[in-house]
Amino acid sequence: MGQSYNLNADCTAATMPTVRLVQAPAHGSVDFVSEGVYSNYRESQRVKCNSRKSPGVSEYYTSQSGYFGKDMYKVRVSYGEGTVKDVTVNINVIKN
Repeated sequence: MGQSYNLNADCTAATMPTVRLVQAPAHGSVDFVSEGVYSNYRESQRVKCNSRKSPGVSEYYTSQSGYFGKDMYKVRVSYGEGTVKDVTVNINVIKN
């Protein structure tokens, strides 16, 4: 569902973000995996970093068996230099 990363201007890893679940989803679960991710910078000198994998944390949501509809969860992402961001992830689980 989401990814967190923190890169320097030369695309090297600045710090590894710490991701913590603040509010669990009502109809599923979230797993956090440290792995290589593609960044998604839109407007900065770091746009060039988007074409290569960098260290980061991915969030994987799994709905309860048979559930479809809306769900959400909240995470707090902390970066080594002191920046902290709270993020709400809204999910629409569709019936297959």
